[in-house]
Amino acid sequence: MNRGGALFFLTAIIIAGLLTWLNNRWLTLKDFQFSQTEKKIDYYLSDFTLLNTYPNGEMRYRVQGQHLIHQQQSGGSEIFKPLLQARDIDGTLLSITSEKAQQLKKGGNILLSGDVKVVKKSDSIKESFSLETKDLNYNPENKTLSSDKPVNLQSYSGMIKGNGFYTKLDEQELRIRSNVHIEYQPTR
Repeated sequence: MNRGGALFFLTAIIIAGLLTWLNNRWLTLKDFQFSQTEKKIDYYLSDFTLLNTYPNGEMRYRVQGQHLIHQQQSGGSEIFKPLLQARDIDGTLLSITSEKAQQLKKGGNILLSGDVKVVKKSDSIKESFSLETKDLNYNPENKTLSSDKPVNLQSYSGMIKGNGFYTKLDEQELRIRSNVHIEYQPTR
């Protein structure tokens, strides 16, 4: 081997060793490392339906969606294009849709973000309604819905607008927190 080839070979070995050392140093920096349990996804679902039931087998709520990502450590889930269905006091299904939903821990509140729509279609048109808001909080244990954002409720009786609301699905009461504006429809 001539002198130029030996020099090239020796330089290549030194550069490879230096790059390996730099790569190892880079990977040991704390900012670029995740612990084994942090953000570890234990399952991912596409085009799914999940049913949550009471011990007697009765439906608590049902979740459908385009995608679901479940985090191992927290037990939390992230759902894209969710459709939640829960029962109202009279047993009629309420459908809740949004752009995204997040449950931070198993059995915890479900935070629906983006444009949120709650629809109740009843056999009686007088019992049906449509509610629109943003960033809704659904508590499946207490069966409550709430938001601090502007709300618009359309029903047979008319329209109610305001800022923020709270309702419990086991009661027939909607509490709008502020700036309430009501337009009643004449009886038909």
